[in-house]
Amino acid sequence: MEKFNVFDVSSALIKRIRRDYAEDVAIAAYYGSYTDGTATERSDLDFFYIPANPQGYGAGLSFILGGRSFDFWPIDWERAERMARLEDSKTGILADCKLLYVRSDEDLERFNNLKLQIKDMRSFEGEKKFLDLAEKKLEGVYPFLWEMRRAGIGKSLSFYRLQAFEVVAPVLEAIALANRTYLRKGWGKNLTEIYNLPVRPAELEQVMNTMMRSGEPPAIIGACEHLVDSAKRVFDEQRSRLQPPTPQYVPRAEGFFEEFKGLLDKVQSACERKEYELAFFSAVHVESELNSFLVFCETGQWKVGQKAQEEGRKIAERAKLPSLVSVLDPANLFALQSAANRLEVTLERFFREQGVEIRKFGNLDEFRQFLLEYKPD
Repeated sequence: MEKFNVFDVSSALIKRIRRDYAEDVAIAAYYGSYTDGTATERSDLDFFYIPANPQGYGAGLSFILGGRSFDFWPIDWERAERMARLEDSKTGILADCKLLYVRSDEDLERFNNLKLQIKDMRSFEGEKKFLDLAEKKLEGVYPFLWEMRRAGIGKSLSFYRLQAFEVVAPVLEAIALANRTYLRKGWGKNLTEIYNLPVRPAELEQVMNTMMRSGEPPAIIGACEHLVDSAKRVFDEQRSRLQPPTPQYVPRAEGFFEEFKGLLDKVQSACERKEYELAFFSAVHVESELNSFLVFCETGQWKVGQKAQEEGRKIAERAKLPSLVSVLDPANLFALQSAANRLEVTLERFFREQGVEIRKFGNLDEFRQFLLEYKPD
């Protein structure tokens, strides 16, 4: 088989661009093993381009040459901008590429500004920004975990391995983000890089080995769940380190009770009309909202999910705030109505004990006098 230089392939493609797409392609570049010095005899040349207009998409081409696979694929400017904000898993393609073709000085400036944005973001953005990105990335794995758990052991081993990849890939990307970086190599090649990151689950390598090597579906499912849970714990620890939990009810709870009372009124109205469905959803909404808000008042962090509900409920129990969900009974709405009334009274008292001002007026004259004297901060 004839040997060839992969850069001769790129030269042929660029010649085609100059001939047929000179005004339709803004940027062409290559990335991967030929940029970091790890290319082998079997390595293809990874390259991409940014179309300048819809006609530019016609420059894309996938082919096999000399037994090697090549893919000259388009990335639009919008996706490149997401990469620059570290919102796209392929950030490394943009950050570490080398140019092959530039249509104009304006295109070059725009492209270099995106690369500079990545550098600046890593240099100047605080850890909180990256934790936000990491947690957002982690949120996407739960549907795949649910599908794996729902399947039990009734699917093929291939199913669990494919689902596991859909879980593991975003988790590893999230771990990189928590370290204020991005993954520079492709899957499989990047594990050493990931295992050496300072912010990571302690048993990361062991869990990954189980996921990759086990032939037992329960072990694969368990490894994926453990990986997600441990990554979430690491992110929570990092956030707590950056923002130590400090109870501050006065600035955080201002105006909450006045609005929250409207939700409690909906519960009581539904009970009075014996509308269980409305009472059910209103009660669940009330308790979920209150639990999350109490966590915010205590920590300054907005949390969601099971852990947030558990933490919020513990705070509520310490404050002796009654639970509504625990007394839901389609045959007895009086218990729920009574609990909603007690919650209103005890929550108002609790907030006042924390120093929170409750704007509550007995009549219109009191309200008018308040408006005359009220000066917002």
